[in-house]
Amino acid sequence: MNRVKTAIAALLIAGGTLAAFAFTPKTETKTADTLYYWFEAGTNNYLGQDTKSDIQENHCGAPGMNVCARAYSAISGTPGNEVPSGSQVDQTTKQ
Repeated sequence: MNRVKTAIAALLIAGGTLAAFAFTPKTETKTADTLYYWFEAGTNNYLGQDTKSDIQENHCGAPGMNVCARAYSAISGTPGNEVPSGSQVDQTTKQ
């Protein structure tokens, strides 16, 4: 009887562990080609939907450590009045 209880407990623990990992959300993999909604760091002006490398090349000034643009997963507002919504997912400096 004790052996059966131990086997059942082991199965429940194993099943719970598998279930916990089965429902863990997948993390997004960022690459240089991932498109995000970019906003200028100082003024929060909308720069458009683009890749990090294009933003660095076309919208960042001299190379340095200052953040020149921030990326967001979503935007809201009307054309010409875009505002970031969702979470900030990346930022860039001139490389």
